[in-house]
Amino acid sequence: MGADRDEDSTGKGRFNDARSRSGLLMVALVTGICLGVVFSERLYIRFQDQDSTVVQPANGVGSGAGASANRRKLGQMRKLGKPRSELEGILQRIAPDKEVMIGISNYNLVAGGELVSFLDALSKITIPNFLIVAIDTQLRDYLAEKGVNVWYKDIQIEQSQKGTGSNHAISALKFRILHDFLELGYSVLLSDIDIVWLDNPFKHLYRDHDVEGMTDGFDEATSYGHIDGVDDPSMGWARYAQATRHMNLNSGLFYLRSNDRTIALLDRIAVRLSKEKAWDQSVWNEEIFFLSHDDYVAPNVSVRVMNYLIFMNSKVLFKTVRHLPKSQQTRPISVHINYHPDKRERQIAVMRYYIDGDQHALDPFPGGSEPGT
Repeated sequence: MGADRDEDSTGKGRFNDARSRSGLLMVALVTGICLGVVFSERLYIRFQDQDSTVVQPANGVGSGAGASANRRKLGQMRKLGKPRSELEGILQRIAPDKEVMIGISNYNLVAGGELVSFLDALSKITIPNFLIVAIDTQLRDYLAEKGVNVWYKDIQIEQSQKGTGSNHAISALKFRILHDFLELGYSVLLSDIDIVWLDNPFKHLYRDHDVEGMTDGFDEATSYGHIDGVDDPSMGWARYAQATRHMNLNSGLFYLRSNDRTIALLDRIAVRLSKEKAWDQSVWNEEIFFLSHDDYVAPNVSVRVMNYLIFMNSKVLFKTVRHLPKSQQTRPISVHINYHPDKRERQIAVMRYYIDGDQHALDPFPGGSEPGT
């Protein structure tokens, strides 16, 4: 008893008790912090997944302030969580840099041969972030069997587009399909199937504008723009005026950055094509280039025109380039057979000319669609 009183009188017992309590408090504090971090992380992941969920309107086209907020969230890279759809799962696998090249087709283009030639040219270069959007199950199964990246989109031709011809009707679908990619935050290079690819296009893009598109122009003035004179003799002194003019952008080859402006552009075009029996290329250019006036507000997308000798159309090749001395010919990275109806034959000839080195492969073809042109 005396020894205990002596020890207590020195304060050693009280010190030991305090140290024990302090140790217990420290363990409790560290445990609490760890549990808090784990709980906070799980809560953050849960809210991130909730924030990135988009409510799609019945027509599949987003609009309004809520849609804009969702687009901004979707435009950021999702580093957490599982893919929310089959498409996003495919894109995460083949397009880690958040940009993808797509072609849209049905099985008819296999039977006609254009898709076969398209894929044949692609097989000779390396574009890992390439995807075919199949709009029928027959094409989906055909491409899956061949090991081609494919995503099936169950989509129907709009009533307004029926009777415009198969190619134009399918082409009009692209704006609704592209919407799915941009909403997920992926920038897209769209390619028609009647294009021969000779190099990876992603090495030749600037990516500094909302839209980067191929031109139907055939020289610098028609491709990039020029001042065109207008003469009206009835005006006397003021008979001469000026206009700005350039050829249209082709709606079969363009790169879209994923942002609110490009998604809104796709929405506007899709809505118009669902109501109007119009050519999608005309609507594409009207919406891009027509100026705001009165109650009409333009989409205000920024536009870059692709180099007409690099992303080449078939008029440039067959009317001009092939007749130049070989040393003066610019080698394109793509040739779009958009000016000629015999697409498969010219696709094959272009491949023989540029890939196989057959200098006479283009000789049998006229410059235009008729002999002697």
